[in-house]
Amino acid sequence: MKSQNSAEQWDNYVAKYENGKPGSTTLRMDLIEKSPLKELPYLVVTGITFETNREDGFPGNDIFPIIHKISDELLELISRETETILVGSFMHDQERLEYFYVANKEGLQEKIEKYYQENYSGYEFYLNIKEDQNWEYYTEFLYPNQETLNYMADQSVIRNLYNAGDPLTKERSVNHWMYFSTESNMLKCKKELENKNFMIQNSGVNQQTNLPFELQFSRMDKVDINSIFPITSELRKIAKEYNGEYDGWDTSIEVE
Repeated sequence: MKSQNSAEQWDNYVAKYENGKPGSTTLRMDLIEKSPLKELPYLVVTGITFETNREDGFPGNDIFPIIHKISDELLELISRETETILVGSFMHDQERLEYFYVANKEGLQEKIEKYYQENYSGYEFYLNIKEDQNWEYYTEFLYPNQETLNYMADQSVIRNLYNAGDPLTKERSVNHWMYFSTESNMLKCKKELENKNFMIQNSGVNQQTNLPFELQFSRMDKVDINSIFPITSELRKIAKEYNGEYDGWDTSIEVE
């Protein structure tokens, strides 16, 4: 009755929380278009508390294999009992929690408690099973807000550059795109971008979209996350001021 498949799109992000410590969220991004799945109205939140010497509260290398093994075993256990989807996990302040949506909660409490008692009696565990028909824990807690999504998009481009051998140290020409509903807004934005030392590469019309007026522009910049994210954040804000949309960036691979 396992509902995991090859179409899953997993991603991860880290954010700071009220106690100042970071939390790491790993989740299925693809489910946002399908949620809520009405056939899976119950949420199982469960995991362990672990010891660590790290100030950030994340586990050491000795604990990671254990928490991954627990996640796999919990998925197998719950899948034997009912239809389920593992939607994500949250790790914060010496605790790792898994989030499962399930079709039927009957008997799960007892079976999961027995699993911990028989296999991980040396760890304190957390278990909460509740109704969540609207998948609010997925959409409002696990799923990132818009600013975090933008950060993750920039990180994705940077990761591709790094994986291609780019050390991310060189300044280089970075290409950006914006789209607008009217030519007037495009031209006003074009002027502001030029004042910020961007070079306009192309401006055109594509009548196939509801934002037919396109601007492609570039500037010499560094592309590490601390350099590029403030730039793209400003560009998103500028595009919005002119009722347009910022559509991302790309650049060349620079290998030393």
